Amino acid sequence: MEIGTITLISFRNHNKTTLNFDPDLTVIWGKNGSGKTSVLEAIYNLSIGKSFKTNTKKELIKEGEKNFIIKGVFKDSQNIKKEVSYYQNKQGKRKIKINKKPILKRKDLIGLNNVVIFSPEEEKITKGYPKEKRQFFNKLFSICSKEYLNNLLVFNKTLKQRNFLLKNNKKLSTNNIIELLKPWNEKYINTSINMWKQKQGFLNDFKKLFNKTGREFDKEIEVQMVFEEHKETKESFQKKIEKNIHKEIIIKTTLFGPHKDNIDFLYKNKSLKKHGSQGEHKVFLAILKVAEILFINNKTQSSPIFLIDDLFANLDVDKSKRITTFLNETKQTKKIKLQTIVTTTDILKLKKNMFFNNDSNIKKHKLVNGCKA
Repeated sequence: MEIGTITLISFRNHNKTTLNFDPDLTVIWGKNGSGKTSVLEAIYNLSIGKSFKTNTKKELIKEGEKNFIIKGVFKDSQNIKKEVSYYQNKQGKRKIKINKKPILKRKDLIGLNNVVIFSPEEEKITKGYPKEKRQFFNKLFSICSKEYLNNLLVFNKTLKQRNFLLKNNKKLSTNNIIELLKPWNEKYINTSINMWKQKQGFLNDFKKLFNKTGREFDKEIEVQMVFEEHKETKESFQKKIEKNIHKEIIIKTTLFGPHKDNIDFLYKNKSLKKHGSQGEHKVFLAILKVAEILFINNKTQSSPIFLIDDLFANLDVDKSKRITTFLNETKQTKKIKLQTIVTTTDILKLKKNMFFNNDSNIKKHKLVNGCKA
């Protein structure tokens, strides 16, 4: 999958900007605040249905305007074009269209035009709470499998309802609450076991690919991911529910299930979160993102668009060059056609260090205050 053109209207600091992209590599450059990241954010919105920088859609609307519109034209390996448009106003009304046909739910967009984003915001995956890792893998697996996405939505809805009953029970006795939860417990157990079964398979597949990617990137670097393998039966899960129920009623939330899964990242056999340096976090994240690309390619038989936001903010020059070299090597050895869109404040540094092969074929766009220069 690749993107040919995009138009941003009243999006962030863009008034009306249209950019076209090379099938291989496009570099968007300019000073901080020129609107470079907003272009990647717009592409991400058209692919995932949300921003990678904020959950508040109002922030995306240009100051003084009532709404934003973004439109992008994508093309698959058979050269079949697909236009995606996204409208959002300050009141929260949203319209997403594919080839001018409205889609009602964001889930219908996920998996159509896949992207992988490598940005400073993504560092929360390695540095943040377990929730950040769960969200990363849930998004990745949802992109690769509609069945996983549908199971995740059912699980989230069931968990939400169960937590609602736990939170809104002030006038009920403990025994009444337990009785009220029984039908939801059965559904919660079934959806949780289904989630774990599918997630386990995907996690094991990703782990193998991730470990291999780490070794290919640098034999001296040992990266790992560790997670608990859940083999719960309905009977064992029911026992945990019964064991936790009185505590859940007191603290008003569900204590056991897929929403509590923890995945630990290790760098040279030590917890990355606890012991990793800034540089180690960035290298680990870079390897994770290359593995994400390969995983999507393996599972969907199509390559995602790789969005790299501010190359030199993510890594220093040497590590940046190692990543771009590794990307080129991966594309050649795995025979992946990977469209890459990079933003940078320093195009001269990028040229000087020969980050990408055949510089003459790179499409470049300079932005100044949300406008093409």
